Amino acid sequence: MPLELHDDSATLIGVVTVDEVEQLTAWLRGSQRPRVSLRRCNHLHTGALQALLLFRPKVSAAPKDAFLAAQVLPLLTGSSGPASRQGTEPP
Repeated sequence: MPLELHDDSATLIGVVTVDEVEQLTAWLRGSQRPRVSLRRCNHLHTGALQALLLFRPKVSAAPKDAFLAAQVLPLLTGSSGPASRQGTEPP
């Protein structure tokens, strides 16, 4: 199961597909202070990403997946991307 949902915390596991977007969105909508662990997630459907961007839950654990960590995590946490951390601006 790609989603483990609890009262105010969720763990996204493996491949989160379009099939999980509605359930994730409903959970995010109903949670007072949602926290999401991405540590075990290695693929995130764009619909799930859009839900996370809309509701802005706290990311309690960063993804181990290199792409998600470098490209998606900065969008969710509001931190600067890899180019900014290296002291260069993107083209």
